[in-house]
Amino acid sequence: MRFGLALSGGGIRGATHIGVLKALEEEGLKPSWIAGTSAGSIVAGLYSYGLSPQEMEDIAIDLRGKYIDLNLSGLALGLGQWLIGKEPSTDGIVKGKAIEKYLKKLTGSVNIKDIHMPLAIPAVDINRAQTVIFINRLPRTPAKENRTIYINNVCLYKAIRASIAIPVIFKPMILDGRRLVDGGVTDNLPVEILKNMGAERVIGVDLGYNGQLRREVDNLIEIGSQGLDIMAYQITSLKSQGADFIIRPGIYDVAIRDTEMLIGCIDRGYNVAQENMKRIKSAINSSYPTPFFYTVQRL
Repeated sequence: MRFGLALSGGGIRGATHIGVLKALEEEGLKPSWIAGTSAGSIVAGLYSYGLSPQEMEDIAIDLRGKYIDLNLSGLALGLGQWLIGKEPSTDGIVKGKAIEKYLKKLTGSVNIKDIHMPLAIPAVDINRAQTVIFINRLPRTPAKENRTIYINNVCLYKAIRASIAIPVIFKPMILDGRRLVDGGVTDNLPVEILKNMGAERVIGVDLGYNGQLRREVDNLIEIGSQGLDIMAYQITSLKSQGADFIIRPGIYDVAIRDTEMLIGCIDRGYNVAQENMKRIKSAINSSYPTPFFYTVQRL
Protein backbone atom coordinates (compact mmCIF):
# COMPACT_ATOMS: atom_id res chain seq x y z
CA MET A 1 0.00 0.00 0.00
CA ARG A 2 2.03 2.95 -1.27
CA PHE A 3 0.67 6.39 -0.44
CA GLY A 4 1.74 9.90 0.40
CA LEU A 5 0.88 11.66 3.67
CA ALA A 6 0.36 15.44 3.80
CA LEU A 7 0.45 17.10 7.23
CA SER A 8 -0.87 20.62 7.81
CA GLY A 9 0.24 23.31 10.21
CA GLY A 10 -1.52 24.03 13.48
CA GLY A 11 0.80 25.06 16.32
CA ILE A 12 0.51 22.77 19.31
CA ARG A 13 -2.25 20.98 17.41
CA GLY A 14 0.50 19.51 15.23
CA ALA A 15 0.92 16.81 17.89
CA THR A 16 -2.26 15.31 16.40
CA HIS A 17 -0.15 14.11 13.46
CA ILE A 18 1.81 11.86 15.82
CA GLY A 19 -1.38 10.07 16.86
CA VAL A 20 -2.42 9.61 13.23
CA LEU A 21 0.96 8.09 12.36
CA LYS A 22 0.75 5.82 15.38
CA ALA A 23 -2.65 4.48 14.27
CA LEU A 24 -1.49 4.02 10.66
CA GLU A 25 1.62 2.09 11.69
CA GLU A 26 -0.45 -0.23 13.89
CA GLU A 27 -2.33 -1.18 10.72
CA GLY A 28 0.89 -1.71 8.78
CA LEU A 29 0.43 1.52 6.84
CA LYS A 30 3.62 3.49 6.44
CA PRO A 31 3.70 6.40 3.96
CA SER A 32 6.12 6.13 1.05
CA TRP A 33 6.12 9.94 0.61
CA ILE A 34 5.57 12.59 3.26
CA ALA A 35 5.17 16.37 3.29
CA GLY A 36 4.46 18.77 6.10
CA THR A 37 3.89 22.48 6.61
CA SER A 38 4.71 24.45 9.76
CA ALA A 39 3.96 22.16 12.75
CA GLY A 40 3.43 19.40 10.22
CA SER A 41 6.98 19.94 8.95
CA ILE A 42 8.36 18.96 12.37
CA VAL A 43 6.52 15.63 12.33
CA ALA A 44 7.16 14.98 8.62
CA GLY A 45 10.84 15.90 8.94
CA LEU A 46 11.52 13.82 12.05
CA TYR A 47 9.54 10.86 10.70
CA SER A 48 11.44 10.89 7.39
CA TYR A 49 14.66 11.13 9.41
CA GLY A 50 13.74 7.83 11.03
CA LEU A 51 12.10 8.65 14.35
CA SER A 52 9.10 6.55 15.38
CA PRO A 53 5.73 8.02 16.48
CA GLN A 54 6.55 7.01 20.07
CA GLU A 55 9.92 8.78 19.93
CA MET A 56 8.21 11.87 18.54
CA GLU A 57 5.62 11.74 21.32
CA ASP A 58 8.45 11.75 23.88
CA ILE A 59 10.04 14.71 22.05
CA ALA A 60 6.72 16.59 21.97
CA ILE A 61 6.38 16.17 25.73
CA ASP A 62 9.95 17.40 26.20
CA LEU A 63 9.25 20.42 23.98
CA ARG A 64 6.12 21.39 25.91
CA GLY A 65 6.55 24.94 27.16
CA LYS A 66 10.29 24.96 26.41
CA TYR A 67 12.53 26.45 23.76
CA ILE A 68 10.51 29.64 23.40
CA ASP A 69 13.14 32.39 23.38
CA LEU A 70 11.32 35.70 23.44
CA ASN A 71 12.89 38.48 21.42
CA LEU A 72 12.85 40.88 24.37
CA SER A 73 15.62 43.16 23.12
CA GLY A 74 14.01 43.37 19.70
CA LEU A 75 10.60 44.14 21.17
CA ALA A 76 12.07 46.85 23.40
CA LEU A 77 13.92 48.37 20.45
CA GLY A 78 10.80 48.28 18.29
CA LEU A 79 8.72 49.95 21.00
CA GLY A 80 11.34 52.66 21.41
CA GLN A 81 11.43 53.28 17.66
CA TRP A 82 7.66 53.50 17.53
CA LEU A 83 7.53 55.95 20.45
CA ILE A 84 9.89 58.36 18.69
CA GLY A 85 8.04 58.10 15.40
CA LYS A 86 10.37 55.69 13.58
CA GLU A 87 9.33 52.52 11.79
CA PRO A 88 9.84 49.54 14.18
CA SER A 89 12.52 47.13 12.95
CA THR A 90 11.40 44.15 15.06
CA ASP A 91 10.45 41.18 12.88
CA GLY A 92 9.23 38.63 15.40
CA ILE A 93 8.19 38.06 19.01
CA VAL A 94 10.12 34.78 19.27
CA LYS A 95 13.74 34.53 18.11
CA GLY A 96 13.47 30.87 17.11
CA LYS A 97 17.13 30.15 17.87
CA ALA A 98 16.29 27.81 20.76
CA ILE A 99 13.96 25.57 18.75
CA GLU A 100 16.43 25.65 15.86
CA LYS A 101 19.20 24.46 18.17
CA TYR A 102 16.97 21.70 19.52
CA LEU A 103 16.06 20.51 16.01
CA LYS A 104 19.75 20.43 15.14
CA LYS A 105 20.41 18.37 18.25
CA LEU A 106 17.81 15.84 17.07
CA THR A 107 18.89 15.59 13.43
CA GLY A 108 22.47 16.81 13.40
CA SER A 109 23.55 18.41 10.16
CA VAL A 110 21.86 15.83 7.93
CA ASN A 111 21.07 17.30 4.52
CA ILE A 112 17.54 16.92 3.21
CA LYS A 113 18.92 15.39 -0.02
CA ASP A 114 20.41 12.51 2.00
CA ILE A 115 17.10 11.44 3.56
CA HIS A 116 15.80 8.23 1.99
CA MET A 117 12.05 8.85 2.29
CA PRO A 118 10.75 11.36 -0.30
CA LEU A 119 10.09 14.54 1.70
CA ALA A 120 8.75 18.02 0.99
CA ILE A 121 8.59 21.00 3.37
CA PRO A 122 7.03 24.29 2.16
CA ALA A 123 8.06 27.75 3.35
CA VAL A 124 7.48 31.22 1.86
CA ASP A 125 9.95 33.86 0.73
CA ILE A 126 8.15 36.87 2.19
CA ASN A 127 10.06 39.41 0.07
CA ARG A 128 9.62 37.69 -3.29
CA ALA A 129 6.14 36.25 -2.60
CA GLN A 130 7.43 32.81 -3.63
CA THR A 131 6.65 29.40 -2.22
CA VAL A 132 9.94 27.70 -1.39
CA ILE A 133 9.70 23.92 -1.19
CA PHE A 134 12.58 22.08 0.46
CA ILE A 135 12.58 18.73 -1.26
CA ASN A 136 14.77 15.66 -1.70
CA ARG A 137 13.08 14.29 -4.84
CA LEU A 138 12.54 16.90 -7.51
CA PRO A 139 8.99 16.89 -8.92
CA ARG A 140 8.19 15.25 -12.22
CA THR A 141 6.64 18.45 -13.55
CA PRO A 142 8.44 21.77 -12.93
CA ALA A 143 6.46 24.69 -11.54
CA LYS A 144 4.51 26.48 -14.28
CA GLU A 145 5.23 29.90 -12.85
CA ASN A 146 8.07 31.58 -11.06
CA ARG A 147 6.01 31.56 -7.87
CA THR A 148 7.45 28.24 -6.66
CA ILE A 149 11.08 27.23 -6.33
CA TYR A 150 12.62 23.97 -5.12
CA ILE A 151 15.66 23.67 -2.88
CA ASN A 152 17.22 20.23 -2.38
CA ASN A 153 20.47 21.15 -0.66
CA VAL A 154 19.81 22.35 2.88
CA CYS A 155 20.09 20.96 6.40
CA LEU A 156 16.84 19.36 7.54
CA TYR A 157 16.66 21.40 10.73
CA LYS A 158 16.91 24.65 8.75
CA ALA A 159 14.08 23.62 6.43
CA ILE A 160 11.84 22.86 9.41
CA ARG A 161 12.81 26.10 11.17
CA ALA A 162 11.83 28.07 8.06
CA SER A 163 8.47 26.34 7.72
CA ILE A 164 7.43 26.98 11.35
CA ALA A 165 8.16 30.73 11.26
CA ILE A 166 4.62 32.01 11.82
CA PRO A 167 4.65 35.65 10.63
CA VAL A 168 4.99 38.23 13.43
CA ILE A 169 5.25 35.48 16.07
CA PHE A 170 8.56 33.92 14.91
CA LYS A 171 11.46 35.80 13.40
CA PRO A 172 11.86 34.73 9.76
CA MET A 173 14.56 32.25 8.85
CA ILE A 174 17.27 33.93 6.78
CA LEU A 175 18.68 31.44 4.28
CA ASP A 176 20.85 32.29 1.26
CA GLY A 177 19.51 35.84 1.19
CA ARG A 178 15.88 34.75 1.47
CA ARG A 179 13.64 35.82 4.35
CA LEU A 180 11.51 32.71 4.92
CA VAL A 181 8.27 32.38 6.89
CA ASP A 182 5.59 29.77 7.59
CA GLY A 183 4.68 27.63 4.58
CA GLY A 184 1.02 27.85 5.56
CA VAL A 185 0.87 31.31 3.99
CA THR A 186 0.59 29.62 0.58
CA ASP A 187 0.38 25.84 1.11
CA ASN A 188 -0.93 24.68 4.46
CA LEU A 189 -1.74 21.14 3.31
CA PRO A 190 0.95 20.08 0.79
CA VAL A 191 -1.02 17.57 -1.26
CA GLU A 192 -0.13 18.81 -4.73
CA ILE A 193 3.62 18.47 -4.28
CA LEU A 194 3.24 14.83 -3.20
CA LYS A 195 1.29 14.07 -6.35
CA ASN A 196 3.98 15.79 -8.36
CA MET A 197 6.65 13.69 -6.63
CA GLY A 198 4.95 10.48 -7.77
CA ALA A 199 2.44 9.60 -5.04
CA GLU A 200 -0.64 8.15 -6.76
CA ARG A 201 -2.64 8.18 -3.54
CA VAL A 202 -2.46 10.91 -0.89
CA ILE A 203 -3.98 11.03 2.59
CA GLY A 204 -4.15 14.49 4.16
CA VAL A 205 -4.41 15.50 7.81
CA ASP A 206 -5.84 19.02 8.04
CA LEU A 207 -5.69 20.62 11.47
CA GLY A 208 -6.58 24.07 10.24
CA TYR A 209 -9.53 26.33 10.85
CA ASN A 210 -12.78 25.12 9.27
CA GLY A 211 -15.18 28.01 9.83
CA GLN A 212 -16.05 27.33 13.46
CA LEU A 213 -16.66 30.05 16.04
CA ARG A 214 -13.61 30.55 18.28
CA ARG A 215 -14.22 32.84 21.25
CA GLU A 216 -10.72 32.68 22.76
CA VAL A 217 -9.08 34.71 19.95
CA ASP A 218 -8.38 37.65 22.24
CA ASN A 219 -4.60 38.16 22.35
CA LEU A 220 -1.77 39.06 19.98
CA ILE A 221 -0.57 35.51 19.36
CA GLU A 222 -4.02 33.99 18.88
CA ILE A 223 -5.19 36.83 16.63
CA GLY A 224 -2.12 36.42 14.43
CA SER A 225 -2.52 32.65 14.33
CA GLN A 226 -6.24 32.82 13.60
CA GLY A 227 -5.64 35.30 10.79
CA LEU A 228 -3.17 32.89 9.19
CA ASP A 229 -5.58 29.99 9.73
CA ILE A 230 -8.40 31.83 7.93
CA MET A 231 -6.16 32.58 4.96
CA ALA A 232 -4.95 28.98 4.91
CA TYR A 233 -8.55 27.72 5.06
CA GLN A 234 -9.42 29.51 1.83
CA ILE A 235 -6.26 28.34 0.06
CA THR A 236 -6.41 24.75 1.32
CA SER A 237 -9.94 24.19 0.04
CA LEU A 238 -8.61 24.87 -3.48
CA LYS A 239 -5.13 23.35 -3.41
CA SER A 240 -5.95 20.03 -1.71
CA GLN A 241 -8.40 18.72 -4.25
CA GLY A 242 -6.00 16.00 -5.36
CA ALA A 243 -6.22 14.25 -2.01
CA ASP A 244 -7.89 10.83 -1.84
CA PHE A 245 -8.93 11.25 1.78
CA ILE A 246 -8.62 14.16 4.19
CA ILE A 247 -8.82 13.66 7.92
CA ARG A 248 -10.10 16.72 9.78
CA PRO A 249 -9.89 15.90 13.49
CA GLY A 250 -11.88 19.01 14.44
CA ILE A 251 -9.49 20.34 17.10
CA TYR A 252 -10.27 24.00 16.59
CA ASP A 253 -10.86 24.33 20.35
CA VAL A 254 -7.11 23.94 21.02
CA ALA A 255 -5.22 27.24 21.10
CA ILE A 256 -1.89 27.54 19.31
CA ARG A 257 0.11 27.42 22.56
CA ASP A 258 -2.23 25.33 24.73
CA THR A 259 0.53 22.98 25.85
CA GLU A 260 -1.72 21.28 28.39
CA MET A 261 -3.66 19.82 25.45
CA LEU A 262 -0.62 18.23 23.80
CA ILE A 263 -1.29 14.65 24.93
CA GLY A 264 -4.96 15.15 24.18
CA CYS A 265 -4.10 16.16 20.61
CA ILE A 266 -2.06 12.98 20.11
CA ASP A 267 -4.97 10.91 21.43
CA ARG A 268 -7.47 12.67 19.16
CA GLY A 269 -5.30 12.03 16.13
CA TYR A 270 -5.00 8.37 17.03
CA ASN A 271 -8.73 7.97 17.67
CA VAL A 272 -9.95 9.73 14.52
CA ALA A 273 -7.54 7.72 12.37
CA GLN A 274 -8.74 4.48 13.96
CA GLU A 275 -12.39 5.44 13.48
CA ASN A 276 -11.78 6.09 9.77
CA MET A 277 -9.29 3.31 9.08
CA LYS A 278 -11.57 1.39 6.74
CA ARG A 279 -12.14 4.47 4.60
CA ILE A 280 -8.43 5.33 4.68
CA LYS A 281 -7.53 1.85 3.44
CA SER A 282 -10.25 2.03 0.81
CA ALA A 283 -8.88 5.35 -0.46
CA ILE A 284 -5.32 4.00 -0.61
CA ASN A 285 -6.33 0.81 -2.42
CA SER A 286 -8.89 2.34 -4.74
CA SER A 287 -8.35 1.81 -8.48
CA TYR A 288 -10.78 4.60 -9.33
CA PRO A 289 -9.83 8.20 -10.14
CA THR A 290 -9.05 10.37 -7.16
CA PRO A 291 -12.17 11.20 -5.10
CA PHE A 292 -12.29 13.95 -2.52
CA PHE A 293 -13.44 13.13 1.00
CA TYR A 294 -13.64 15.02 4.25
CA THR A 295 -14.07 13.48 7.64
CA VAL A 296 -14.63 15.45 10.83
CA GLN A 297 -14.55 14.22 14.39
CA ARG A 298 -17.30 16.09 16.21
CA LEU A 299 -16.48 17.13 19.77
